[in-house]
Amino acid sequence: PLAHPSAMAGVRAAIAALLLAAVVYALWRPRLSREGLLPSLAGQVAIVTGASRGIGKGIAVGLGEAGATVYVTARTAARGGANAAGPGGRSQAGSAEETCEAVVKAGGRCIPAAVDSGNDTQLEMLFDRVLHEQGRLDVLVNNAFSAVSRLPATMGRPFWEKGIEMWDVVNHVGLRSHYVASTLAAQRMSKAKSGLIVNVGSFGGLNYIFDVAYGIGKAAMDRMANDMAIELATENITMVSLWPGLVKTENVQDGALDPAAMTERRGSQPGTPSMNFTEFLPSPLAETPLFSGRSVAAFARDPRKMDHTSKVLVPALMAADYDIVDERGVRSPPFPSVKFLLASALKPLLEKQGLWSVPGDCFRPEPGLSDAARFLWRTLPDLAIPGILLKLGSGAPNL
Repeated sequence: PLAHPSAMAGVRAAIAALLLAAVVYALWRPRLSREGLLPSLAGQVAIVTGASRGIGKGIAVGLGEAGATVYVTARTAARGGANAAGPGGRSQAGSAEETCEAVVKAGGRCIPAAVDSGNDTQLEMLFDRVLHEQGRLDVLVNNAFSAVSRLPATMGRPFWEKGIEMWDVVNHVGLRSHYVASTLAAQRMSKAKSGLIVNVGSFGGLNYIFDVAYGIGKAAMDRMANDMAIELATENITMVSLWPGLVKTENVQDGALDPAAMTERRGSQPGTPSMNFTEFLPSPLAETPLFSGRSVAAFARDPRKMDHTSKVLVPALMAADYDIVDERGVRSPPFPSVKFLLASALKPLLEKQGLWSVPGDCFRPEPGLSDAARFLWRTLPDLAIPGILLKLGSGAPNL
């Protein structure tokens, strides 16, 4: 049966309102700017926690590309070391040593550090070591997260079946450790009256996804960045939260996002359209880890970054403002944007035109794009959905 005319009119009105809001937001949102960026991060020192693989590795390499000296931490220190980082606790490639090789290849200096971010003593020793060896600390990226293998293993089960220990698995390293590291960094940065601290968060801090403990932890990271930024402002230290989109991490490519495991109220919010995110991985709708890295590196070089302290920053929006592309030569659209939604809906057409998949992979040089792909994935506006609309749609789904 055909939909009632009044219902169709309501849908058309909602779509028109969304497009109008996206256009207005594109014209008026506060922007970052390439003007005045420092030419490099040469002489600056950074710590990236949890950088053996994934987003942490991407940020470390991005900082290295900009010329920084980067300390990368990981529990897996040496190549080939056993770990339980993969889906289901399987051992996964990646180590601090291998990340350092990539950082050096990109043009930076790198020091691998075997550190368990869940151990306060090890963290403090790391910060002491950095100050002793380098005499300064300019950037801290809080990325370490201990639940990358546990979340996929428990996907689809309610929180009371996962047990109380799930809280510590998700938030001991990933929330508490970020507080500890930020405190240690602030103690040292405040003496220099300069610094940048980045919490790697998630859109899961805004709305339900994956797991209760995950969402609470990500929301707390955003609040941590906001509240710490208020007190750090007197010391000229910038603190922000970073929300990457769908990222082609090793875990994601190994099947961590099982679409069959995420169902309504068990990993997916009620009313959320069913999506198989693994289908997006060959396309620019999936970001590479280096995309976040280049965005963070540009922000670190921005002399006006304090204007954005306490804020949530989205790498895709940062990339649009700083005119950044990833190693494939594309600029992924933000997850909440008209471009992302339309591209995902038009997947069959884009596949037919050869525009869905782009050549290249993580940390490999740009292989080149067709003119049509370059226009679609680099030039065509994203029309990001305003954050205020996302907030209005968040919260308890039953209210």
